[in-house]
Parts: sequence; structure tokens; C-alpha cells
Amino acid sequence: MSKRYLQIPLFAAALLSVGLIVTDNALARPLPQRVQTKQLVEGEFSQNLEAASYFQQGVTRYNRSDFKAAELAFRRALEFDPSIAMAHYLLGNALFQQNQTEQATQAYRIALSLNPNLAEAYYNLGLSLYRQGNTDAAIDQYQRALSLKSDLAPAYYNMGVAFESQGRIQEARAQYSEAIRVNPNYAIAQYNLGLLLARQNQTVPAITTLQQAIRSNPNLSQARYQLGILLVKQGQLQEGSRELKIATELDPKFAPAHYVLGVVYNDLGAFNAASKRFQEVITLEPTNVEAYQRLGAALTQNGKYDQAVTALQRAVQLKSDDALTYYNLGVALQRDKQYPEAIAQYQQAILLNPNLAEAVYNRGIALVQSQQRDQGISALLEARRLFNQQGKLNKVNEVDQYVQKLAEQPTMILPVVEPTLPPVTQPQQPLFPSTTPMNPTRF
Repeated sequence: MSKRYLQIPLFAAALLSVGLIVTDNALARPLPQRVQTKQLVEGEFSQNLEAASYFQQGVTRYNRSDFKAAELAFRRALEFDPSIAMAHYLLGNALFQQNQTEQATQAYRIALSLNPNLAEAYYNLGLSLYRQGNTDAAIDQYQRALSLKSDLAPAYYNMGVAFESQGRIQEARAQYSEAIRVNPNYAIAQYNLGLLLARQNQTVPAITTLQQAIRSNPNLSQARYQLGILLVKQGQLQEGSRELKIATELDPKFAPAHYVLGVVYNDLGAFNAASKRFQEVITLEPTNVEAYQRLGAALTQNGKYDQAVTALQRAVQLKSDDALTYYNLGVALQRDKQYPEAIAQYQQAILLNPNLAEAVYNRGIALVQSQQRDQGISALLEARRLFNQQGKLNKVNEVDQYVQKLAEQPTMILPVVEPTLPPVTQPQQPLFPSTTPMNPTRF
């Protein structure tokens, strides 16, 4: 299956993140950002020495991210003393980390039945329910957590994520804003808020909010990427390309950033730099048709016709019903003076899209170039008719002038044909959370 970016205005999916002590963030895959702090366990939870010993073993294993061993230790502690609320709670965390959300939910509920004032347990229960697709119940748990601990920024944030998944955009925006109020350096909340503002066509506030996210976390490559796109949208190509370039440096495998940066370089006339970016995309996504199309067009503009033909032929192999690919392949061949081969590609493009006036026009020129003058003029007049239907009056005038000069000067210099680029697109990636349960700093 070929890789094609879905065409949307300018956004990728929201970053999803949870957790206060341990944080994982994700766009389409986890970000390489993981902050860990040590749990502090104080207090006496059981008079049973065996239970206390296994409980402490569980905490130690959990802090080492050995979640299966932690689970087993907490289960042993509860065999000796099932009334330890914190053991049920931490058992829930260990299960959650192993994606056993239904069992984690049960453990959190037992913990809360023993200690109804544990805000973090309500929060983590919300995470577990959200993962199970029970969004309304998750929101209820986040709210209960906040009723006990009003400065729990991740609860506001994840409530925003839940609202956004339901299409409740204004409520999501309010929760992201509240998370930022509680924690002014909450980069992921600032990032998501920036995306919401951009979706509402509030481009300038979105840019400001994304810049705040970058100040909070300069290594947040997705924020750099989205900021770059918005700056380009505002016509600030140099500034936008700088942010996109930083995004690729932070994450060399960030294919969409390479792709959009290539588009910007192409618009700036830096065809060699654009080609390198599209090559990066192809290395990362070998079936990305649009990257091959863009690469072929950039190489054609740069005069590297053989390489352009190779790239566009690969695009044809990946997607044989795309008229634009055949058209651009015809352009590369025509620029390389391979007129019969170019004519064949234009004909294939016209078969797939009879209204592709540019293909009809270039075919006419190629026919004239291959000494088939009458057929060429006939094709040019057909192109004129299509241009006129499509309201492209400048192209109508261009055809008229060319045909007239051709009649006057049979050996005239022919117009240079240009490749047509695919629309600027980027991936829309589904929301799917990367959640980490919260561990209180003190028990």
C-alpha cells in the first residue's frame, strides 16, 4: 500500500500525555522524553511484617520499572494484609504499566474504597477508564481528583484530552488553559492548546502559544513542526523553515517535517536542498508516493532529468492511477528531449484525467518538437478549449500567442514546460494516549 499524507489544513494530532512523576508523551509514537523521580514511601501501612516486607519490595521494583515483579510483590503483600490501600493503589499502577487496564481499574477501586481521599487514585482510575474507551467515566474521575487536589495540572490536561476526543472543543480549550495556569511550563498542554487555536483559524494566538511550548520544552519537535507550518502559512518562509529544520534535527526520523521543509525549500527555489529532504522522506517511508512526486519535480527543476525520471517511475510503480505522476514524468522526459517517451506519458495522464489541460498542452508542444506539427497544433487547440472551460485565461492567451508565432515562425523556440506539484499535505494522525499512572510524592 502506498503512503499518502491525508490532506488537511495544517495539523497533526494532539500530543497526549499523562502523569506527574513519570511522563511519556506521544504523537504517533512515544517521544524520547521521560522524566523519572524516585517515590518516597513513608509511614506504617501494616502491622504484619510479611506484608510490610513485600510492600517495600514492590515499591523498590516499581521504581526500577520492573512492573511485573512489582505486581507480584504487591499481590503477596495483600495476601498477608488485604487492607493496605496503598498496596492496592500501587498494584493498580503496576498493572496499568503492563496495559492490564481492567485489572488496574479494579485495584484502584479497591484502594479508593479503603481510602476515599487519595486524589491520585481517582486520577489514575480516570486514565485507566479512558484507555478502555469510557471517556465520560474518565472525566468524572478527573473531576473527583480535582475536588481533592485542585492543583493537579495533569488532571486538567487529561480532561482536556478527553473533551477534545468528544469534539467538545471549547471545554477542551478551557481545561488546557487551566492546566497551564496551574503549571505555566506545561509544554504539552501549551502544544495542544496551540493546535486548538490553529484549528479555529486563530493563527497569531496559536503561534504565540506554540512558542510558549517551545520555551517550556525546546526539544519538543512536534511543537517546532507545527510552529513552522503556521509561520509558513503567514508567509514567513525563512522563519518557518528554521523551525522545521530544528524539528528534523531533534528527530531525524520525523518524516512529515522533512517533507514540509522540502516543500518550503522548493518554494524558495532551493531545489537541491528540497531534493535532499524528499530523499530523507523516501528513506523513512519507501512507499510515500507524494515524496517521489515532489522529488521528481525538484530534480526536474534542478536539471537532473535522469534522476527525476527514476523517481517518477517509482511513483508510477507505487500508484499507477495517478495522472499527475505521469504528467510530471512526461515533463522530465520532455526536458531531456525524449519526445516520443514524453508523449506516451502525457497520453497516459490524459487517459486518467481527460481534463488535465496542462498534459494536453505539453503533449501538443512535444508533438511539434518531434516534427508532428499538425497533430501538435490540434492538441494545442484542445488544450485551449480546456483552459477556457477552466477559466485559466492566461493559459488561453499563452496558447493563442504560441500558435500564432508557430504559424509565423515554424522554427520558433518552444516554451519551457514546467512540472506540476502535488498539493501541500501532511499526515493526520489519530489520537491515542500514552499514559503513565501518577505516583504521589508522599504516602
